[in-house]
Amino acid sequence: MANDESPEQTPDQETEVREGSSGGEERKPSRMGFLLRMRGYFFAGVLVTAPISITIWLTWQFVNFVDSKVERLLPPQWNPETYLPIGVPGIGLVVAILCLVLIGMFAAGYLGRVFMRLSERALNRVPVVRSVYGATKQVFETVLAQRATAFRQVAMIEYPCRGVWSMGFVTGRTMGEVQNRLAREVVTIFIPATPNPTTGFLLFVPREEVRVLDMTVEQGLKMLISGGILTPPSPAEIQAQDEVRSAEDEQEAAERESEQLAPAGTLPAEEAPTGGRAPEASEAPMAVHPVSLKPGFLARLRAYFLAGVLVTAPIAITIWLAWEFISYVDAQVQPLLPPVWNPPFSVPGLGLLIVIVGLTLIGMLTAGLIGRTLNRVYDWLLNSVPVVRSIYGATKQVLEVVLSEKSDAFREVVLFEYPRRGCWALGFITGRTHGQVQELTTDTVINVFLPTTPNPTSGFLLFVPRRDLTVLGMTVEEGIKMVVSGGIVTPADRRPLAEQQSPRIDATAERAPAKLPQPESTPAAEPQSADG
Repeated sequence: MANDESPEQTPDQETEVREGSSGGEERKPSRMGFLLRMRGYFFAGVLVTAPISITIWLTWQFVNFVDSKVERLLPPQWNPETYLPIGVPGIGLVVAILCLVLIGMFAAGYLGRVFMRLSERALNRVPVVRSVYGATKQVFETVLAQRATAFRQVAMIEYPCRGVWSMGFVTGRTMGEVQNRLAREVVTIFIPATPNPTTGFLLFVPREEVRVLDMTVEQGLKMLISGGILTPPSPAEIQAQDEVRSAEDEQEAAERESEQLAPAGTLPAEEAPTGGRAPEASEAPMAVHPVSLKPGFLARLRAYFLAGVLVTAPIAITIWLAWEFISYVDAQVQPLLPPVWNPPFSVPGLGLLIVIVGLTLIGMLTAGLIGRTLNRVYDWLLNSVPVVRSIYGATKQVLEVVLSEKSDAFREVVLFEYPRRGCWALGFITGRTHGQVQELTTDTVINVFLPTTPNPTSGFLLFVPRRDLTVLGMTVEEGIKMVVSGGIVTPADRRPLAEQQSPRIDATAERAPAKLPQPESTPAAEPQSADG
């Protein structure tokens, strides 16, 4: 009867008291709850610390990278770390920003413009350097321009087929020969990959098929990098948040204004000024709002900084790429030189010069009788080794095709519909299709290499019908510039005026897939007629 008179127990208490003789089982639910709470605390700690830690780490890596590149250029008497017992993080970044601002101020003057013209004239005389410098400068000029639309808008297009949508970035309005060839006005769109948005494809999409999103480029990048996990709020949610925030701001402003404009007589007596009377409203101090020159000064500094970036970045990137290439060749060649031929001091470009002279001498030797004989001997030797002969044969065939004067490999830039009808892309012809690939298709197809953006060393090999290709008048170098820049660097249409006014290409209608002939090795299949 004592159990009937006991107070009512909760389910947790009931679980703890039952089976009192078995102490291990009665504490199991409580232990599981403790572990679940610890697990929740752990994930909460990760959620709190991970974003801060990653942000600090990335910032620290960037600052250290700039410091390591800049501090070595500073004289010891200008480096604060020479006089201090500890390091000064960020001193290189501060020096870099100040230098860019000063360079921008110098470039804005007469002497700076003269110096820039002379520098550009010198760089444009070097065969390979002028291409890198010209493309880099055009990209920076377009991106840093105040009215530039490159990478300023996020858009949705139907990709890779109708009914499936992908997110991309508008890099600008298509101009030049690409637009003049098409009947519809197209927009240049960069479709990035996930989670690495630094690679993707360059497409030309009709303007009416581009849906511009009401989100910033930063929000679009976050969504792409996260694979859709981070989704920005909709415009309606943003508007509601803004309305709530503005209402709160108005309420706080009204409260501050009521406190400032309250009558002096309402103050307590002990707070009244000496003299036995309260100050009148006319005697209240006036709020002075001085004209601030800070925004204008900051705007000028920003303009000088961007001008410094625009002046130094193309030259710096060009010199850095050339230096890296020369250093790489020197590092591979100089260790092979005998000590008596290697100078006691470093000579930049010595290895590259030796390679050019060596290749020229080998070419001269190969043109003679002895050279042709040696060529046949080592050709026979390499073809006798089982694995080596495959690598040697493939490499030799590729180089013979690419370097042949009659070869069509990478000699023409084409415009074709990809990945669907009504959407266009740039490609490079690598040759006419032969063998079984051509035999299994009803149309005469061409090998086309579709490069990725901004890295044209990767992409897709496509077999496109000849009738669907439009050969452009731009050079391969200009086509690569356009692909690498994401459509920002657009070559002009240099065709005659009569050709520019010729009928333009319109998006063809959807067609049924062509019926492929059955392979001869399939005995049960019978060839189908053209009528199906």
